[in-house]
Amino acid sequence: MLRRSRKALMRSRKPGKRARTRATLIDAAAAVIGEKGYDRASLEDIAARAGMTRGAVYGNFRNKEELFLALVAAKWQPIVPPLKPGVSLREQMRILGQTVAREARARQGHAAAAIAFHLYTLTNKPMRSRVSRHNAQVYQQLARKLTKVFPAKDLPMAAKHFVRVLDALTTGLLFTYFQTPELISEETFIAAFEALQSTSRETQHKDGNRMQRVP
Repeated sequence: MLRRSRKALMRSRKPGKRARTRATLIDAAAAVIGEKGYDRASLEDIAARAGMTRGAVYGNFRNKEELFLALVAAKWQPIVPPLKPGVSLREQMRILGQTVAREARARQGHAAAAIAFHLYTLTNKPMRSRVSRHNAQVYQQLARKLTKVFPAKDLPMAAKHFVRVLDALTTGLLFTYFQTPELISEETFIAAFEALQSTSRETQHKDGNRMQRVP
């Protein structure tokens, strides 16, 4: 009885057929879009790469854009390491640098598909609006979490700006690494993020007052 229960538990943990089919199609889409770009990648190409029919694609996704968005959601989640209360901002930035470096290595195989998504977003106004709304929500959530861990005086700028800078730096480092991985080491990632905390707003204020007092 116990053995049967364990087998049933193992089966329940395995992804269902639909989930496996979607995952296979997403992997195929990443490969085809990475090779051809979004515009030239057809559902027939993606289905063939997955070893399936076009009907299998439509059985899981309404159209190519929905499949593309599923690909982005599966392979290109925002890089957000957990904020650790009690550590310094410098240490938190070091953790973020290490995390981004690790993700850069893990995501390199999907770099071309990620670039295709950025190009598609640039040329598609509805998608730009959708991405903008999504990013605004993410920024708001991150800024709220950040201010719960670090006082405003310890941040180099207002939290709402800081999270945007972190995102921009992350994106820039990722794509530079994808192009020239031999030039961007993990130490480079870490140094870039650590540099952001080199001067807090409190220090800036003190330095400003000190300069004003110099005759």
